[in-house]
Amino acid sequence: MKVTGRLHWNIKGFAFVICDNSHPDIFIPPEGLCNALDGDLVEVVARKDKKGFRGRVISVIERADTTITGIYKRLKDKGMVEPQILFPYTIIVPFGAELDAKNGDIVIVKIAPPRAKRKPKAIKARVIQKLDIPVEIGDDLKSVAIKYGLPWIFPKDVEAEAKKVSRIDIKTELKSRQDLRNRLLFTIDSRGARDFDDAVGMDMLPGDIHRLTVAIADVSHLVRKGSLLDKEAFKRSFSVYFPEATIPMLPKVLSNEAMSLNPGEDRLAIAVEIYLGPKGRIINYNCFEAVIRSAARLTYEETGPFLEGKAPPAIENGKVISSLRNLHKIAGYLYKRRKGKGSLDFDLPEIGVSLDSTGQVDEVFKRERDPACRLIEEAMLITNQVVCKFLDRHKAPVLYRIHEPPVKEDLLTFSTIMKEIALDKRLISTLKRATNKGAGINIALQEIADSVIGNPIEAFVHQQILRALRQAKYSDINMGHFGLAFDAYLHFTSPIRRYPDLVNHRILKHVLRASSISKKDYNKWRKYLKRIGSEVSQRERLTDDAMFEVLKLKKAAYMRRHIGDVFTGVVSSILGFGMFVELTSPPVDGLVPAADMGNARIIEGKYVKMKKRTITIGDIVEVRVARVDPERGLIDLTLV
Repeated sequence: MKVTGRLHWNIKGFAFVICDNSHPDIFIPPEGLCNALDGDLVEVVARKDKKGFRGRVISVIERADTTITGIYKRLKDKGMVEPQILFPYTIIVPFGAELDAKNGDIVIVKIAPPRAKRKPKAIKARVIQKLDIPVEIGDDLKSVAIKYGLPWIFPKDVEAEAKKVSRIDIKTELKSRQDLRNRLLFTIDSRGARDFDDAVGMDMLPGDIHRLTVAIADVSHLVRKGSLLDKEAFKRSFSVYFPEATIPMLPKVLSNEAMSLNPGEDRLAIAVEIYLGPKGRIINYNCFEAVIRSAARLTYEETGPFLEGKAPPAIENGKVISSLRNLHKIAGYLYKRRKGKGSLDFDLPEIGVSLDSTGQVDEVFKRERDPACRLIEEAMLITNQVVCKFLDRHKAPVLYRIHEPPVKEDLLTFSTIMKEIALDKRLISTLKRATNKGAGINIALQEIADSVIGNPIEAFVHQQILRALRQAKYSDINMGHFGLAFDAYLHFTSPIRRYPDLVNHRILKHVLRASSISKKDYNKWRKYLKRIGSEVSQRERLTDDAMFEVLKLKKAAYMRRHIGDVFTGVVSSILGFGMFVELTSPPVDGLVPAADMGNARIIEGKYVKMKKRTITIGDIVEVRVARVDPERGLIDLTLV
């Protein structure tokens, strides 16, 4: 079977081909790469085996811009780059292509695609940027930034352009924008946030109508398509958030200052007005360019307890408090309506890390979604949905956020795991029927998620549901959003930290100013969206991997203090080399190596047969921390 898709490397040396249609991802072993590079559009011949689809590349249809991070080594007749991730070829930098790199510099190189059809032994490249990292950054963050090629410091010409465009004449802008400076709006973010790209507010209109106003920073006004800022933002595509530092998508003069919706300061925004009935039903909506002035800066940490009735309000402004309460009430209705239509919602708490004054890991904890988080979440979801409807209504191209339905085989595997942990047979049967019919899968999965709330295996089951689902991505083709149960969806509300949102801002402003899109412009936009969709999706995965790896290193650094201590956990997977256990508290996972299990018999994927007991996936066990490797983020456990 022949299929076409984008090739995405894994740092371990193999690759996957992601298809545009609903075909499952195809695994490509290192020997099957031919001369294909990361991001290339390729044709592969694939076959199905027990683990899914496996294939090899037979031709490259379209080349992508491939960049690699590594250490530059100067030789007598050429330069070479030692890549920081596994790379199947030797990288040669001809003299004259090294930019100003010196021996030992960390550089980003652009790969020149090989011409031969067979797999080459060496490949040429040119240095496009030195990877400078601030001196105060810790070794763990520095190693991850180098490994994933995360450019930390902005080039001087980009910083200069950012400073130049940051000067905004509000009086001039008011001539072509609606003045919302007197409308009550405020921001709610985490305590440590510095870039505020969304402000919200709700007021009552006659007829028991609620007007929700969501103002999003108008980043597209300053970051023009094709500019140096735009090219750098696209190269990064996402801001990267670490526990003690952030690598922003845009220079701080924009992300933290000129574009950030700071309280009491006039700011340019795209405003979305949504008119809702008393139970949260959408009556009407509107989008327009505006100037706003945020009235207050609230935090989740203070607002959540207030909305739960556990603490007084952290602000004295009565109008803000009233608007906040109103928003909270309507957010509840929006959540119920969304969930009633099949939108998946299960709590996978965000893992938080706190550091002490010396930069050492002080605590690893679960950051629960409180009412303040849910309030903003519902406001952003409905805003993204409404903007998508607005663009679709005007027959405009869209960079959709798509989430395809799960693959049948993944759902059956999930059902098997649920059967092994003795989940209610009725719930498993309902899921199997829905899987075979291809309908009602959302509701069946939600039932399972709800059934384990408060149970020690709650986090484990919710994590298994997540693993059964496919990854969301960006595309110019609308395939709906399975997880949210939306027919169409996009990302719009975070243009300071996500490039796809910035792209959709530009399309919306084109529609607002021209009222329609010509066929010529439409085709240009579609071609552009088709090209960047897979690239920003790939960059999102890389960014997520980098943040996950830092979290892994921080967890290991914390657990090093607990060697010898005993914890309770849930068995999350059983492999030939050992058994993974997710600790209940702190939220950390580790490996019980097979070598530490004595004469135990391990049946991969099923159970561990020991002398006095049999352990299966989902079992609750007690473990002792045996060894920790903080440099690789590895934690070894032993059974108690």
